[in-house]
Amino acid sequence: MRPLISPPLNCSFRLVYDAIAAQPSGRTPQLETTGGTPFTAEAKVARDGRQFIALPHSNRIYESDWGYSTNGMGKGKGGQRIGHYSVPIDSWAAGRRSG
Repeated sequence: MRPLISPPLNCSFRLVYDAIAAQPSGRTPQLETTGGTPFTAEAKVARDGRQFIALPHSNRIYESDWGYSTNGMGKGKGGQRIGHYSVPIDSWAAGRRSG
């Protein structure tokens, strides 16, 4: 079982994806991971029609991954680490919603 992000994220995947998609070029402004590394995220659609948030290093967050520390991708059981991206993306989207 994948670990949940704690504390839980504030926004739904739908709200976050739509906020990113509404930005110029469908991309967030530059954000920082929880460790302080700059990054941007992009709203994309996979060939199979599923929406996802594209991250650096070919990481992806699909709706089923939202709220978890890792995604379902990769050969190992744990998937790729995504929580350090999800937290600042969630904060950015929550700030857009309230402001």
